[in-house]
Amino acid sequence: MSNRARCNLNPQGRSTVRRTSRLPLSLSRSVAALAVLVACAAAAEARSPQAKTPTDAEARLAYMNKMIAAYEVRPADGSNALYTVKPEPALRFVNTVGASRDGAVFLWVDARGRPEAAAQVMVLRGGTWVHELTSLSTGTLVAKSAGLPDWKPTEGGVQFRPVPGAPKPAGTAEQRLVQMRALTRLFVVEDEFRGQGWQRLRMLAKPFARYGESNGAVVDGALFCFVLTTDPEAYLLIEARKGSNGLEWQYALTRMTIYPLRASLQGKTVWNEGFRFGDSPTATFVNRVLTPDPEAPREPQADR
Repeated sequence: MSNRARCNLNPQGRSTVRRTSRLPLSLSRSVAALAVLVACAAAAEARSPQAKTPTDAEARLAYMNKMIAAYEVRPADGSNALYTVKPEPALRFVNTVGASRDGAVFLWVDARGRPEAAAQVMVLRGGTWVHELTSLSTGTLVAKSAGLPDWKPTEGGVQFRPVPGAPKPAGTAEQRLVQMRALTRLFVVEDEFRGQGWQRLRMLAKPFARYGESNGAVVDGALFCFVLTTDPEAYLLIEARKGSNGLEWQYALTRMTIYPLRASLQGKTVWNEGFRFGDSPTATFVNRVLTPDPEAPREPQADR
């Protein structure tokens, strides 16, 4: 650093000497270049693959997808048809009043897009992983996954009934969706979670699936979900089907929990299900506690 003296006259006419310090031009340029290099290095580090390592939540979702992809679900009629699992989960959930720490819902659909089975894959408090599967099919199906018993329900998972007093299905898909949402509001679904008394479940506004064909057995339909916190406990299917008097709205309910469930339609009880642990491979609902896997991602650590 060089020092230079500068002489000035003050208002009284006296001279004052002030020393100023300046960096040489070459050194100033070096400092500026160094600052640019540091900034570029920081930006490169932020973009590097090391900074993009999966989060715990992403690792758990990848593990869930891996387990679901191992299943093959098909009709039990011996045909070569295979239900397709949607790669993106219909819902990511947690049960803040229960043991489910992180979970996701997956759907298997037929060639027309109608959901035939649903699965929940979740990690519980303590790190145990669980699969829950429920049939949404009117017929029988079979699910196979290496290392697990085959799931072979001996009957369909849902039975459809007309919605009393429902209007005729409208002529457009948009109008029919409005009708379906209005019909869901006629239902009250409750469960007796952990024996703590009946609790009313909340219905999610957006259906998990929308499907149907203008000349098919199901002209239009949607799968709605009732949850405790955000954990699915029951499903409601509303479908425009052909009845004795032509096209009409019909409904079906099915479980996604081991706990007792009941539902009322316009104040009248229409569905009542007792406790079901789900350990029978021939039941329409199964609950599978998996063997500990040392490679399984850990449960969320917050609020343990």
